[in-house]
Amino acid sequence: MPTQTSSKQSAPNSNACVLFLKNKGGRARLSELTFSQNVIQDLITKDIAKVKNTGAGFYLELENKS
Repeated sequence: MPTQTSSKQSAPNSNACVLFLKNKGGRARLSELTFSQNVIQDLITKDIAKVKNTGAGFYLELENKS
């Protein structure tokens, strides 16, 4: 049962994470994110976001959709 609860909460949390990133100019440091690893992984798996190493830290960035 906990798996079902997690998947039900994943969609709103994913949307909240996307909105957070949009409000931050499309990217934010991984260390400042309060979203779960599952939410972040879900965004990466769906090609909505990617992790980028800038040399000054790791950032979660929204993918550019043309």
